[in-house]
Amino acid sequence: MKTMLNRRMLVMSRRAMLGTSLFAGTSLVLKACGGTTATSDSNTGGRIIATCFAGSWEQFYRNVLIPAFTKAHGGEVSLVPMVSLEQVAQLTASPNNPPFDIVLLDEGPFNAAPQEQLFVKPDVNLIQNYADVLPELQNPAGWAPTTGVQVMGIAYNPKTVATPPTSWEDLWDSKYRNRVSMQGMQTTQGTSLMVQIAKMRGGDETNIEPAFAALQDLKPNLTGIAANAGALATLFQQEEIDLAPHDLNNVVALRSRGVNVDWVMPQEGGIALRPAQQIVRNTSVDPELAAAFIDTALSVDVQTAMASEPYYFLPSNRNVVLSGVLAQKLGNNSEEVLDKLVLLDWNAINKQRTAWIERFDREVQV
Repeated sequence: MKTMLNRRMLVMSRRAMLGTSLFAGTSLVLKACGGTTATSDSNTGGRIIATCFAGSWEQFYRNVLIPAFTKAHGGEVSLVPMVSLEQVAQLTASPNNPPFDIVLLDEGPFNAAPQEQLFVKPDVNLIQNYADVLPELQNPAGWAPTTGVQVMGIAYNPKTVATPPTSWEDLWDSKYRNRVSMQGMQTTQGTSLMVQIAKMRGGDETNIEPAFAALQDLKPNLTGIAANAGALATLFQQEEIDLAPHDLNNVVALRSRGVNVDWVMPQEGGIALRPAQQIVRNTSVDPELAAAFIDTALSVDVQTAMASEPYYFLPSNRNVVLSGVLAQKLGNNSEEVLDKLVLLDWNAINKQRTAWIERFDREVQV
């Protein structure tokens, strides 16, 4: 009975997923207050409405980024936790009167959006820390750079998995029958995994047919498709799975709560997820203040905190030295780590992603 309930909770349709994100986004418009709002004597500041993702990103914004920004520039920041697809949907619905000023978006949804209609390229001369952003994390088209990188590898239960996995191929090992999960393709993580599987079998960002074939072979091991990272975390907490592709930062957060879970980077390389802040077009926010918000996020102090407990995002700033969990699992600096990661071409992926999601929802019946 418990397993059936969990599966009903975790296996969500794409429409249900989007509906949930809409509710979360519209009901969590929370003004930064207390330690997250301050006024500077040298600058009267202004008001910014910013978006971010729920979970670790939201905590990073509230505890680190917003206090650092308001201390330096004054004003106040209202924070709206919301998934990327819903952010783009709301901006598209009201481009002349946008609900946000600065957004945090995953690569896929941002590249698929009507960029010139919804966003404004920042003046990099106003972003002092831009020169310290690694080239791979700068946007060649002139949009704002990656804020921080989430690294997707393989999460596993060390209590039940005696020998840590070494490859994505280990997900197909028959000893994990009914003990594997993954996120659906409506998530950036799920789509990224499918493209990586395709590349391992002769496909690429324009052809993931090999991944769909491989998924049929994976079905005996799949216990369910998780709707999102939170649902995947629940499966690990309840020890219903042994292996799953997952982000390092989320795994570390689970471990800190006593969950039996660890993380490895597969030999084929971890997958880099590169969200970036972007300035919304048609807002009343001063462009210099908007640029200052992005600049603060890219500063050494803020990026060092981002790379530390409890957030563990890979920093974009080349001057941040990695330590602790990131150094142990990934390497000593972001430049070294990026050489080990798979960077996907989301412009190519987006051309067929909608059709792929529909096919995934249709064919993956666990």
